Amino acid sequence: MSREDLLERIRAAVRPVGAQERPQSAAGGLPVLPGPQTFADPVGLFAERARAVGATVELVASMHEAVEHAAAWCAGRAVRRAAIWNASELLPIRDRLRADGIEIIPAGAGVDAVAGVDGGVTGAEWGIAETGTLVLACGPDQPRLTSLLPPAHLALLRADRILPDLPALFAQCGALPSALTFITGPSRSADIGLVPVFGAHGPMAVAILILTG
Repeated sequence: MSREDLLERIRAAVRPVGAQERPQSAAGGLPVLPGPQTFADPVGLFAERARAVGATVELVASMHEAVEHAAAWCAGRAVRRAAIWNASELLPIRDRLRADGIEIIPAGAGVDAVAGVDGGVTGAEWGIAETGTLVLACGPDQPRLTSLLPPAHLALLRADRILPDLPALFAQCGALPSALTFITGPSRSADIGLVPVFGAHGPMAVAILILTG
């Protein structure tokens, strides 16, 4: 199956419930879906939707402000060890946390090391306003473990990387990374007895810093 066929199937699968049937495409016989939506305030909508699913969201006007919020977040959670991506935009946060006495576990550390930290710090390639979802492009310097294993996850997201919806994301993807991770709020599951449990498959807390400046 080609990349375009795969993306077209995903577009068809995410068509809103109750939406009218669309004309069949000439090539694959799949519905032709409308393009990306337009929202007056995608940043505000992202923050609203992310908070609705349990994430903490702060809008910060500068990298200095982001660093201060990250330090306060770690202090509030008594973080003593933190895993952090090897990404240039996160270097000021890494240096501040290290100066505060927090042990930094670098990208590429083993599973046991990452599983023993108090928090994970990552960037985010995109945000999806419609659902308040973070989209992380993962690779050797940006491992999935950093957002998956720690009990709390802090993500830095640039406001200009917030897209309206999934069709807009697919239009922006280009060459896909080794993995895309979609995160919508803290991990939760109701697999057993339909009782919601937080932290079953990932962090119990998700905090998002949206960099607007």
